[in-house]
Amino acid sequence: MVEILSSSVHGILNQPSPFVNLKSLEIYLERYTLLNQAPKNVGISTKLKSYLLDGSSGGAIVTFTLQEIQAQNLMDELRSLLEKESDNSKTKETQVESHEPKNLKIGANMEQIKNCWDNLAVQIEKARLVISKVQEIEELLSKVLTSKRSKLQSCFSSLCTEADTVINQVTDYMKIHCDENQSLSSVCATTLESFS
Repeated sequence: MVEILSSSVHGILNQPSPFVNLKSLEIYLERYTLLNQAPKNVGISTKLKSYLLDGSSGGAIVTFTLQEIQAQNLMDELRSLLEKESDNSKTKETQVESHEPKNLKIGANMEQIKNCWDNLAVQIEKARLVISKVQEIEELLSKVLTSKRSKLQSCFSSLCTEADTVINQVTDYMKIHCDENQSLSSVCATTLESFS
């Protein structure tokens, strides 16, 4: 639509703008590919901006590129993931149990070891997901125009700080469980030795 209006702006320049008292117009510019043609970034011409804002003093046109939209969506996903993990971390802190190995039967100890390893796999996947989202956002931001990057960058920096905190919490949680597994394995080995 923007490209069509930009190409026919000469025909509409003599007409008054249909927008009276326009405060803000957001235009989402997408990158598209026509059959057998290279991808093309759509833009909005200065003449079209002038035409659209002609009847509105103080109005503004704000454009968003596909990379900006994707980066913002990924940051929203990352924020949601970090909030969820932060809530989970608070729940774990209130449910702190003693991880001292108990003299249980070998089967029960082995089941507990298996559960700990399964839980470690879940923690590793959480860390991987956070790190991959951060990397995706970083790559998209490198493609956003410098003039538009600063606002997104400050939000991204804040998310990186939160991500670092979450990754550290996950790492600490994994260390505790690795130590617990080692203790349980030692109890199982000691119990097996006493039977021999």
